[in-house]
Amino acid sequence: MFSVVIPLYNKEHSIKNTIQSVLDQNFNDFEVVVVNDGSTDNSPEVVKQFADSRIRLIHQENQGVSAARNRGIKEAKYEWIAFLDGDDLWKENHLEILNNMISGYPNEGVFITGFAYSDGRIIFKHKRVFPVFRVGDYFKESLKELLISSSAIVINKKLFKEVGYFNTNLIRGEDRDIWDRLARRYAIIKATAETSIYKVEAENRACNNKHDLKNTYISLINLENTRGSERAYLKHLIILELKRRIVWKDIRSVLSILIKHNIQLLK
Repeated sequence: MFSVVIPLYNKEHSIKNTIQSVLDQNFNDFEVVVVNDGSTDNSPEVVKQFADSRIRLIHQENQGVSAARNRGIKEAKYEWIAFLDGDDLWKENHLEILNNMISGYPNEGVFITGFAYSDGRIIFKHKRVFPVFRVGDYFKESLKELLISSSAIVINKKLFKEVGYFNTNLIRGEDRDIWDRLARRYAIIKATAETSIYKVEAENRACNNKHDLKNTYISLINLENTRGSERAYLKHLIILELKRRIVWKDIRSVLSILIKHNIQLLK
């Protein structure tokens, strides 16, 4: 039922525990599609140590996490795509809860569970009445709460043909880009249960590195035709990026952001 897509690039110290967390699931109707994106360490050899026919290891030249995820989606045998980064972990009930959610909302195509950071940091969460619910205003709620983690989402495969795949030109924010595209067209069903663990101390986290502004989601944002909560949300992302570039003393990017958005940010 589930095709678990794991992009892999130089995660030899993490990938064993990541895959094991999938194999330990209470719900067992799945395949694991590991896309080795040109790793230069022993990551592929670690994957090969698993003697489980549900695991497929696919190799490609290094093209980035978006290309690896896209390859995994296209290689997937099942209709439900569950993403898991090569250093994150799932609790044993992750797929079980998602399967129950899909059964409860058979007409929807995007499902997410809660997640926690491995260092135990406290993150803001809106108060919820029900353990599983339809997200009301995704953009409004996202102003305060990080609703989606890439290792806690399941998407029906057919939706990618409608909204597009991960943008391979982006190195940072590529996941947020596609979540936003999905949110503009489809309902999102969320569970409050925390079933995924984001490994803060993981290897090669792209978000820990500085990137050219043109390779980030911010470069795609245009505020001119946006309104309401979506506009407020996008402005929030731009301001956060502006502050980040100021801290980095990346003057060229600061000027680029101001020139492109300055008037719009004041409205």
